[in-house]
Amino acid sequence: MLPLCVVLDSDNRLVAQGEFSGDCAGYVLQTPADFAGSMTIAGLFSYPDPAAFGLAFGTTFGLVLFLAAVATTVGEVSGFFSSTTQMEEL
Repeated sequence: MLPLCVVLDSDNRLVAQGEFSGDCAGYVLQTPADFAGSMTIAGLFSYPDPAAFGLAFGTTFGLVLFLAAVATTVGEVSGFFSSTTQMEEL
């Protein structure tokens, strides 16, 4: 069911104006499921909690630095055993 646009008439009664559109000048009635869905979508596009954002950024940045250090170490160790870096005997 789509949200419903309602307005107050002169007797202070709610009168339905039809389905909600951008030019609704009254109130919007919606089902609990529609309201829960709109709050979920609004939560997706809201600003994150600063502490959680800092933790996620720090963890990701630390993981990238750790993997770069591991890759460098593995490259140096594998280069040590590579035959292309050894001097050939005459």
